[in-house]
Amino acid sequence: MNSEVKNNQIHKNDFFSGIPLPDYDQLVNCMHCGLCLPACPTYALTGLEKHSPRGRIRMIKAVADKDLEITPGYIQSLDFCLDCQACVTACPAGVEYGQLVEAAHHQISAFQKKSGKTSFLKTVLLNGLFKKQQRLHLAASLLRIYQKIGLHKIVVKSGFLKIFSTKLHELNILSPKVSGYKPYPKFFQKENSDSTGIKVGVVTGCIQDVFFNNVNHDTIDVLAYNGYQVITPANQQCCGSVFGHNGELDLAKKAVRDLIDLFWNEKVEHIIINSAGCGSYMKHYDTLLHDDAVYKDKAAWFVSRVKDVSEFLADQGFKRPENTLNLKVTYHEPCHLVHGQKISNQPREIIKALPGAEFIELQESDWCCGSAGIYNVTHYEDSMKLLDRKMDKIKKSGAQYVVSGNPGCMIQLVYGSNKFNAGVEVIHPVSLLNMFYKGE
Repeated sequence: MNSEVKNNQIHKNDFFSGIPLPDYDQLVNCMHCGLCLPACPTYALTGLEKHSPRGRIRMIKAVADKDLEITPGYIQSLDFCLDCQACVTACPAGVEYGQLVEAAHHQISAFQKKSGKTSFLKTVLLNGLFKKQQRLHLAASLLRIYQKIGLHKIVVKSGFLKIFSTKLHELNILSPKVSGYKPYPKFFQKENSDSTGIKVGVVTGCIQDVFFNNVNHDTIDVLAYNGYQVITPANQQCCGSVFGHNGELDLAKKAVRDLIDLFWNEKVEHIIINSAGCGSYMKHYDTLLHDDAVYKDKAAWFVSRVKDVSEFLADQGFKRPENTLNLKVTYHEPCHLVHGQKISNQPREIIKALPGAEFIELQESDWCCGSAGIYNVTHYEDSMKLLDRKMDKIKKSGAQYVVSGNPGCMIQLVYGSNKFNAGVEVIHPVSLLNMFYKGE
């Protein structure tokens, strides 16, 4: 009992100080039964306990209890985690592993700042690109020029970057194709459609906005086709997930407050997101801001309205397309959709409602593809092992189209289709639905 009291005092006063995520009980609820081991990609890769969910929980608890310092090995083990949260689905005790890892990342970030050891890559990405959406647009414009003038193809075919690093060569190929940017209408309602009179807001995201602008437009079109009044607030920035998952709590909260205000001011009835990772983070805004007197109620309002687009369409009902397209389609489940949001059947419902579409169930559909945010950049070799496994299952399915509702997964799968000669098209569920609506 004394040990329990002592540990709870540590939780309240030290380790989790200022971090509105898990209770200390989450650390002791883990029974170390091992049911998470078969579900963990990094444990499958290494077979090492320190790279398993229960192993990481032991280390997080040891740091919380001050039995372990924040060492390079500890940081490496946490960074090696994909945060796919498959272990959360497998856990019989309901341990919120994702929240524990996020809290640990916050503590690591604070430790690194204090010791002056923040990584250069992290500084460039978080404080450089993602802090302002305009910077991402500028970077994307430069990348588009690089691709459009043919320099990208020349560099790839010549193998020039291999002189410096084979990994650099592959990352150059991994960079997604940037198409022309099309602005969003502030308000859109389809003419001659049966209006529901319901006003919905669309979150455009950061990566989704830059690299998958077409998916956002498909989302707007599909919602309007189904009779909704669609609001797309201007000047949207990152939803906060990029900062939150990388330990930058203050930047995350700032981004969250800004996004909440945009939709609060529009008084929308539903908030629609088409990025699985963003949606999973948004559904915990109330936890993140639970101690914020000004935004606590606003955050709860936001969470009560936010829905993944496939979740929203399946729950509310959607018009079945009249056009028939004969396609073989399979579905890869984004980790933060199936494990983070428990959304699995809804995208399949959309696919199965498409006239002429033959749905083929994918083996290990919920096994991580290795994208995991920027994991395929920071841990390229390990990411490719997971991608190889995923593409093998996709090739065996015989599908022409792979459907997935997360930008990171889509970028990874497009790269995998080329790298492993799978010959499949990668498409978002809402884009596939819109394709059938248009009959293209």
